[in-house]
Formats: sequence, structure tokens, C-alpha cells
Amino acid sequence: MRCFASITLCLTALLAFTPAVLADVTADPSRLVLNETTRAGQINVHNSGGHTLRIKTLWAAIAQGPNGILHPAEVNPVLPLTHNLQMWPGDFILKPDETRPLYVMLPPKAPVLGEQHVHIRINADRVNGKGPRWGLSLPVFVRETGMPVTAQIIQARKGGPQSVLVNLYRKGGATPYGKLVATTMQGQVLGELGNITLYADQKPIQYEIPLDLMPRAHETILVTYLGSGEFENQVFDVQETH
Repeated sequence: MRCFASITLCLTALLAFTPAVLADVTADPSRLVLNETTRAGQINVHNSGGHTLRIKTLWAAIAQGPNGILHPAEVNPVLPLTHNLQMWPGDFILKPDETRPLYVMLPPKAPVLGEQHVHIRINADRVNGKGPRWGLSLPVFVRETGMPVTAQIIQARKGGPQSVLVNLYRKGGATPYGKLVATTMQGQVLGELGNITLYADQKPIQYEIPLDLMPRAHETILVTYLGSGEFENQVFDVQETH
């Protein structure tokens, strides 16, 4: 099982179908990146509630809106990647406070060309049949090692008295993942927004950074798109605004 320990990890959930405070099921890590040498990963699914759950896993596609929000687009999509990737178990019982591993594997002879991605959808239903369904989704990326990121900040401007609006854009390359940070020119952090992923290719995506500290009148604000996870501390782009 050593191959599972080498998977690139990120601990930020990308999509939940119910509010996090109500969810009885969590997954750690919530992001997998496979490549030519790292072809397997493990996701630990945990029941944090007080009811026994039936867990079902399936592949899903997502769509990203112009405001960055992710929407379920298709269940069991017909994608080349889903023909190659193997995931198990597909159905299991999870008792309260119990954790079970979910395995994902790309066969040794499956090609790795460019980048492809698909989401794992995890549905959780109470075994007694009472109560709501909980669900979450997490991405699996299969990409060539060292693929460049082409993310750009195409516009940054004040969106109100306590926010900065940022338009991002990417043209091919690896899907970036990270956070937007607003600082003064001296490096003081004014605000930041995490879990920034650009699934949409060649389409502008807008995010709003809430400011915890207010800049002085006419002070220059520096907006940085900073990588996380497998892109830890990589600077994708920087832009000034007033």
C-alpha cells in the first residue's frame, strides 16, 4: 500500500451538496492528482454523525459557472478517463465515527497525455431510511508531470467598500489550484479567498475577495493568485489595483 501514501494531497473540499455544518460524511484528502509514476491514491471516508450510513460512490462531471461556483453536470459521464480509472469499493456501510478507505487506481499501461479530470461523487444515506441524503464531490486529476499553468488575472478592481473583484482566465495547461490574496505594497494581508480552481478553459471566472482590513484611500492593492496543494507557493499571476 506504499503507493497510496505518495498521492498529492489537499485538504479543502471542492463541492458539497449540503452545508458542511450538516454533513455526516467527510473525505480526506479531498483532491487526488495522479501522474506517470503516482498511479494510485486513497481517500479516507469518515462518518462524523450519529447514524449508520450506506455509502455509494460514482463518477460525476461538473461545470463551472462564471462566478466560480461548481454545479453537478452529469452522473457516470462517458469520458476516456473513466474507462481507465478504477475505484473501489462502490458501496459500503459506515458506522458512526468509522472511517473506511476508498481506492482509486490508474492501471500501469494506461496513457497519461496532457491533463484529464473527473469528480468522485460520494452519496451517504442513513441505513434506517430516515433523514436527508448527504453528499460531497472531489476531483481526480490525471496529468503529465510538470505541465505548465497558464492562469492569468485579467482584471482586479474594488467591488465595494470591503471587497476586491478579480477576473481569472486560463488558456490550456494544468488546472490551477490555490488562493487569491490581497495585500498592500508593503506585504500586509488585507484579505484572502481560498479554494480557487479554474476548471473552465478560455472563459473568464470572477471571484470576490472579502477584505478584513481596509486599505487607505487611493492605496495600491496587490492581488496575487498563489498556488496550493501540488502547486504550493507557486505564483500564478500578480496584478495591482487601486
